[in-house]
Amino acid sequence: MPAKYDLPQISSLTGRKIFFDANVLIYLFWPTGSQHWENRYSNAYGNLLTQGNELVVDHLVISETINVAIRAEYRKHLLANTLTEQVLPFKTFRNSAEGQSVVNDVYLIVKHSILDLFTIVEKNFTKADIESFLTYDTLDFNDKGILAICKENDFVLLTNDKDFNTTEIDILTANSILLQS
Repeated sequence: MPAKYDLPQISSLTGRKIFFDANVLIYLFWPTGSQHWENRYSNAYGNLLTQGNELVVDHLVISETINVAIRAEYRKHLLANTLTEQVLPFKTFRNSAEGQSVVNDVYLIVKHSILDLFTIVEKNFTKADIESFLTYDTLDFNDKGILAICKENDFVLLTNDKDFNTTEIDILTANSILLQS
């Protein structure tokens, strides 16, 4: 039976591999203004490092994290310069000198804060796997991949995403909705 762990229960997960969802990586490495979550997950991250848990991620989570971080910096740029998306479309920003600087900064953070400390895992999804993802439920397509990876490897998923509330995997979270399910 899968278990839901609140962040203060991290010590009971000694020796377990922890798979990080993109939302947690965003809280850790790109301030969102959501200090409550950022502080909670930052403390959890520090505790997992101190405890020696293996931290795990896959390339889709890294991709999602990179895309969200770059988009967040784009929105900050629009706001700071009183611009709209119509005046400065995302791809125009991304290809500009400032946009390239943002992309390079994000890549540096991924390289030194994620790739240096996390194990990268992958799953070779079969046609049948992909077909099984093509049904509507609470999980988006990428989340179904995360679920499959965590199930196959007995990973604990560290997430704040309430969409995982009915899944059959162990979850570590600060989200009370996930803890109540």
